[in-house]
Amino acid sequence: MLDDETMRIALGAVSLVVLLLFYLGVYRPTRSSFSGWWTLSLLSAGTSSTLLLFNHGELQLVVTSGSMALAAVGATCVWFATRSLRRERLPLWLLGVAPVAILVSAIGYEPDGDTWVDHGLLSLYMAVMFVATAVEMWMAWRVRRAMAEHALNREALVALLVIAIAGSVLAAFYVLRTVMNVIVGPGSDAFQLTVGSSAEDALLLVFLVAVTFSVSAIGWDEQAHDLRSRAMHDDLTGLLGRTEFRAQAKLALAGGDSSDDRALLVVADLDHFKDINDTHGHAAGDRALVTFATVLTDHLRPGECAGRLGGEEFGMVLLDVDDAGALVRLRAISDDFAARTSGVDFPLPTVSYGFARLRDGDAVDQVFEEADQAMYVAKAEGRDRAVRYTEETGRRPSNLFRRRHSDRDDAAESP
Repeated sequence: MLDDETMRIALGAVSLVVLLLFYLGVYRPTRSSFSGWWTLSLLSAGTSSTLLLFNHGELQLVVTSGSMALAAVGATCVWFATRSLRRERLPLWLLGVAPVAILVSAIGYEPDGDTWVDHGLLSLYMAVMFVATAVEMWMAWRVRRAMAEHALNREALVALLVIAIAGSVLAAFYVLRTVMNVIVGPGSDAFQLTVGSSAEDALLLVFLVAVTFSVSAIGWDEQAHDLRSRAMHDDLTGLLGRTEFRAQAKLALAGGDSSDDRALLVVADLDHFKDINDTHGHAAGDRALVTFATVLTDHLRPGECAGRLGGEEFGMVLLDVDDAGALVRLRAISDDFAARTSGVDFPLPTVSYGFARLRDGDAVDQVFEEADQAMYVAKAEGRDRAVRYTEETGRRPSNLFRRRHSDRDDAAESP
């Protein structure tokens, strides 16, 4: 086996080369959170290995302590990178606490007499970080594998699997190293042969080479995911856009996300919205739209969805609710919206709702039209109310309704 110094030179060189290529080829073009944290982990790992080349003489304690602290930072960044895939909150304080704790523990360290600081504490922390990394990657892989076929990136799925396996191997290595440090001690031949510095450097070197392509694939996939997310959501309110809402609503109304055929479609329209724009300005109108979107989001239950259909019109899919329950929930939304006066210096509008349920033999597109008709009946009956679609509702003549569909047809035909 190669000596420690040669392995450290190889690991440091490979880490810094991969860092440069990854930064230029992935992070700069994508700017994804995953690739950013991975770049920082490569920088920390490469610098940590390079420092150990000077691990002798009077600077031994300083160099060793600094290398250990950077190794802890690198492992933390790897965990942060994997955790960012699920858009989870990152405990950034760990980047300061972990290295400081390792540096403090090195005070008074003597290489010939205190091997716990050199191996045990850092190994324990590395074990914890890589176990957490492996867990995050397996969770991300399971979520991605469960995606609909049209949203599934096979290359990214394989990349997640590769990193999950690699993370699991590293986690097992550092757990074993921590256990052997306690049982046989870091000075034993068994320790050095199985989990010593040379074995660690060799494993990290293989890890870097093995996952470089996978990490690049995930970095680009993250950018594609962000672009898809922006295309699917309304820029102003953050709700689903019209096209994506209709797609998700069709799935729910078709019975895939509900029980007992109790899914219904709601179309909501802010009353006299034009008056707000004309009287208080378009910025006030935007605040009203954002406030209502926030209220909708707060009232959604698991599996339900909401979107902005255009202008001041919104859509919702409510699950496992009967007509009476729908009326109660829509009234609660209106009451909550009226109470959201913080930061609003104008009267918020009332809301008119129409809702319809998918019946046997109905086309889903027909349900959208029926909910829209019911909403305009609510307008005609005085606004600030919810109306359920019935056959009688569909027979009611409405010039307003016809004009609305004419406007939609014009918009659909315009480039």
